[in-house]
Amino acid sequence: MWGSVAASLFLVVLFYVVIQYRRRREIFRRFEKINVPGPKPSWIWGNALEIERNGLIAMQVEWHRKYGPVIGYFMGEIPILAISDVELLKLIEIKDFMDFADRPRFMTGAGSGIHDHALTALTGERWKRVRSTLTPSFTISKLKALNPEVAAIVDEFMENVEKHENKDMEISSYYQALTMDTICKSALGADFGIQKHGPSHPLVVAAKALFDAHSSIIQTILGSFHPLRHLLYLIVKLRMWISGKKLSGNPIISLKSKCRQIVESRRADSSNTRVDLLQMMIDAQGSELEHTSLTIGEKDDDSKFIAPTCPMANASNPYKLSEQEVIDNAFQVLLAGYETTSSSLAFITRMLLRFPEVQERLREELMRATDEGKVFDFERLQKCSYMEAVIQETLRLRPPIYSFTIREASTEKFYEDFNLRIPKGQAVFVSTQALHLRDDYFADPHDFKPERFLPENRASLVANAWQPFGAGPRNCIGMRFAQLEIKLTLAKLLTRYRLSCNTEPAGDPNIETVSTNNVIQRVKTPVVCKIKRL
Repeated sequence: MWGSVAASLFLVVLFYVVIQYRRRREIFRRFEKINVPGPKPSWIWGNALEIERNGLIAMQVEWHRKYGPVIGYFMGEIPILAISDVELLKLIEIKDFMDFADRPRFMTGAGSGIHDHALTALTGERWKRVRSTLTPSFTISKLKALNPEVAAIVDEFMENVEKHENKDMEISSYYQALTMDTICKSALGADFGIQKHGPSHPLVVAAKALFDAHSSIIQTILGSFHPLRHLLYLIVKLRMWISGKKLSGNPIISLKSKCRQIVESRRADSSNTRVDLLQMMIDAQGSELEHTSLTIGEKDDDSKFIAPTCPMANASNPYKLSEQEVIDNAFQVLLAGYETTSSSLAFITRMLLRFPEVQERLREELMRATDEGKVFDFERLQKCSYMEAVIQETLRLRPPIYSFTIREASTEKFYEDFNLRIPKGQAVFVSTQALHLRDDYFADPHDFKPERFLPENRASLVANAWQPFGAGPRNCIGMRFAQLEIKLTLAKLLTRYRLSCNTEPAGDPNIETVSTNNVIQRVKTPVVCKIKRL
């Protein structure tokens, strides 16, 4: 009897394996059918095992070098069409944006309950409605008004720096406290005294635990098989709980709970007069914008965001944000403002330590612009072209977010000039690092040369080839805010102190990084430098 049961079970399992093999074999022929080159996938893992072993950046750069600017590979059984061609990306990200407006669910975490209602996860009209509510907070005039407040927050950071005069300082961890403090105060209007505690503040510890939850081989296995993929979120949450065990709980719960408290406190305060990002979300007035007005750029002003009539938010207003949308977007702003900006500052600082001549030239420009470190005017800092060039060149070599510029085709597209057919539902990925390292777009692409971004050299740059913030209407909404914070921090730091480190390899731009779930990269080791007053 047991023998016949075992035989039957074996036949069932064998039948299932054969069906799965045939199904996956057909999936893995997807790019072959549309004549897109790429690495040969394993029928079990796709190309996920190579990515897990070597990192997504390294594999993308290698595959583009080997197969060309348009490649296909598989994250498990998920087909990824990756592109590093500027002209094709202009069509997908800008001209045909309406056909590639959404991100695929597997990339956004939609359905995980973490941030289902946040801007990064929303699709269609819901995305447009929320984006139109948030976009006016990031115009040049709004940022200019924020300059004094952010400058005061950076002054608190400088107090921590002053305590380390003539000593070694692990400055990257203090950048994390700075960026968390900045986003809490300036965007959410909440003062938790973060920089008084520095890196040990509970909010910083919780955020760090969240981003320390790296991918694992178990996640790779689960992500490779569709029936098991829903278990991924359980694994991610478990790993984050383990990373945040010092908090006695899950860091996501801790951070979202804090965001909920901030929102509820603001709603209850009828005397509040602040006009910040959180208040705009709560008020959520209902003027809908065109997609062309949703792109954050260098020359934004308020005029294109103001409708002739703008009804106050009320229960009948279809554009009003729900309670969960407000909380999830506050949570998203908190995380994005914390991690990406602190990582950018850490990368820039490490470059300045390895290229002291760049640090000196930048300091000279900042001394002139700030009257020897006395006046930190918004307009003056915007005109510091060498500082802008240093920031742009650092983010070209080390973009903190390198794999979130991804879109999903809502309809089948054919691009005759590229002999490329993109099937409906196909995930289309901008290979940011590979794009930034193309020698036909950037001469000597592996070298650190801020001069390439100076005004007199901009004519030689290829439009849309620099994409640390993405491009088109779904680019990073907070890019200008991040740059304001970075510029004020560099200006105040370098006009008062000289940074040095004997252990950093001089003239080497190859900063070692570590990845969080193949989305975010940051410095692998803390940035430690000696702080010497000028």
